[in-house]
Amino acid sequence: MNNLAQYLKREGVHLSVIEEQEIKKLQTALRSLWVNIAIYLLITLIEYWLAAIGHSQALRADAMNNLSGVISTLFLIVGLHTATDSDDHFLVGKRIPLLNGRNDDRMQLSRFRMATIFTLVTSFIIIFIAGQIIFQGVKTMYTAGISHHPNLYSALGAGIATVLMAVVWYFNYHNGKRLSNAVLSAAAKDSMGDVATSFGTLVTVLMAFGFKTPWIDSTVSIIIGFFVLWSGLVIFQECTLNLADYVDPDLEQRIKSAIMQFDDVHQIREFRSRYNGDVLIVEMLIMVNAKMDVLTLYGLTERIEKMLEEQFQIFDVTTQAVPDPDDELE
Repeated sequence: MNNLAQYLKREGVHLSVIEEQEIKKLQTALRSLWVNIAIYLLITLIEYWLAAIGHSQALRADAMNNLSGVISTLFLIVGLHTATDSDDHFLVGKRIPLLNGRNDDRMQLSRFRMATIFTLVTSFIIIFIAGQIIFQGVKTMYTAGISHHPNLYSALGAGIATVLMAVVWYFNYHNGKRLSNAVLSAAAKDSMGDVATSFGTLVTVLMAFGFKTPWIDSTVSIIIGFFVLWSGLVIFQECTLNLADYVDPDLEQRIKSAIMQFDDVHQIREFRSRYNGDVLIVEMLIMVNAKMDVLTLYGLTERIEKMLEEQFQIFDVTTQAVPDPDDELE
């Protein structure tokens, strides 16, 4: 009983350390996202103002694209705040049952999934904004040349946006890599796309101004709209797969192969994995020698958990064992 108590205590401490480390990462990500919002909002205001002065539909579309970044980041902040508030005994307005030991720790770990849920909500907003951009671009396509031509004020707005978005990309990429944080890594990919979009807008406005072809401006605004739509659909797909407990089959196969390297593991009968936010969780049923004593089995599961944590950054492993019937016949 003393060994069991020590095991449960050690497991509880281990999960608490994991939770604390993950919360610190998410808190750092939260601070980074507030910086993102400040810069995105600044870019949006500058672009929208200069688009009105410069008569550029492409620049207005790029401003709407960056506005979607502001909205989606706000939802991410709400989700991350919920995920990091581990002292709160309520989750989405419902009281969390007061459990104990590993069950209580796992309930807290489940908070990390809230960031994914709020990211899913942002994908719908991005898709809606994309529809607005495409509709407005098609509408102005038929009035190109009747209204004002884009001028150099629009080019100035696109140039400022390109430089500021490059700063945002580097900030997100650096912190995402340093923290191994999926939220910031995804934000870095999104901001890299925004850099390309803003630079493309700059080239478009200069071409429309130089060659006196305002239809180019409307055409590129439609292209930007489809780019935003694609980004929203990608985010929707990733979040849906995460919430549906989808894990890359190749990764699962590598994990199984690593487990089978242990001679005492005869077979993996069941294997399930899922994500809680960025945290990967594994549950499995292994087949072992029917004559293996409890202490040896305990040592085996400990070695497996340590290996999975070191090689695959899996921080929560549940292992059950059943006797190999072939050994019972010997």
